[in-house]
Amino acid sequence: MAPGSGDGGSGGLVQIVVHRARWQQLAARGWTDLSAWLTRRPVAGPGQTAIGHSAELRMIVFLLVGSEVLVEGLLDVSVLPPAWRPFHLLWIALMIDASLLFAASTRRNPHLLTADTLRLSAGLFDQLTIPLRDVAGVRRERVTAKGRGIRVLPGHEQSLLCTVAGTAELVVELRAAVPLRLADGSVTEVRRFHLAVDDPVAAHRELLRAVASG
Repeated sequence: MAPGSGDGGSGGLVQIVVHRARWQQLAARGWTDLSAWLTRRPVAGPGQTAIGHSAELRMIVFLLVGSEVLVEGLLDVSVLPPAWRPFHLLWIALMIDASLLFAASTRRNPHLLTADTLRLSAGLFDQLTIPLRDVAGVRRERVTAKGRGIRVLPGHEQSLLCTVAGTAELVVELRAAVPLRLADGSVTEVRRFHLAVDDPVAAHRELLRAVASG
């Protein structure tokens, strides 16, 4: 079922669907995103506005991997016997590749805003699309919960968290609760979407403008 809405009234809303790529597709998409990131291809197409997320998470990953590579490099030089060093260098290369793939996948899969819709993205994990005519408002609110991807937010009624991991900074609230089918097949009623953004002030302003225009 395609994500979307009926006539935009509270009685015409239909089910929103969370889309999740299979693991076989994630690797291919990851390398495609890495190639596009390294060649600096535009993230948003014509008529689209990209709202970035996960910048802090990318920085944490780079710092952790960078420090690990430094320690592993010193270990390779001072401790490991020569016969083991090629395998150890391969392990270091795999760590670097994994961090670059993660960075590319989160950078190349932002939230996308058009004149009619808002596509929420949790990197390569999950995506869903909300018609702007069904949005009642946007506000800033910081919440944190365990897990990854698009998931139910514990302790918040009819609320969904849309992050790669960790913290969300904005809330998009619908005019009425809608049925939503999660990637695991379960269905829940949702009215509020909590999403991570890199620049909460700019994203809040852009979303308010789009909702008012719609």
